[in-house]
Amino acid sequence: MYFIKKNSNEDKKNNLVDEFQNFFMDSFFSNKALKTDIVETEKGYILKVELPGVDKKDVSLDFNNQYLTLSVNQEESKEDKEQHYIRKERSRYSYSRSYYLDKANESDIKAKLDNGILTIQIGKNEEEIKKNIIID
Repeated sequence: MYFIKKNSNEDKKNNLVDEFQNFFMDSFFSNKALKTDIVETEKGYILKVELPGVDKKDVSLDFNNQYLTLSVNQEESKEDKEQHYIRKERSRYSYSRSYYLDKANESDIKAKLDNGILTIQIGKNEEEIKKNIIID
């Protein structure tokens, strides 16, 4: 036996708004897709990012203005014409995340993808880059 709670129209409206917000907050803003550990050492940074089931060819790394941007674009290319899909949800996805690393040396970046863990090692600049701004 199931018990169904009757809600007023206002309660239904609030529940729909809450469900909509929770869906988008959980899916897009929580960075669950790119869980990352960042360690700072004397010589640099080490980032470990979980990328289960991702091939190396689907990952790109860009470094610009002290931001390291990791992007994943994955597409399922297999077509199985013998299968009659009622619903297919795993066909394509992409996501990215940027990390600010204030002393990172862009010429000293190494990355390796092994067993679903992307390890990125970035060296530090020996000297802090300081800029003196003259006020007119």
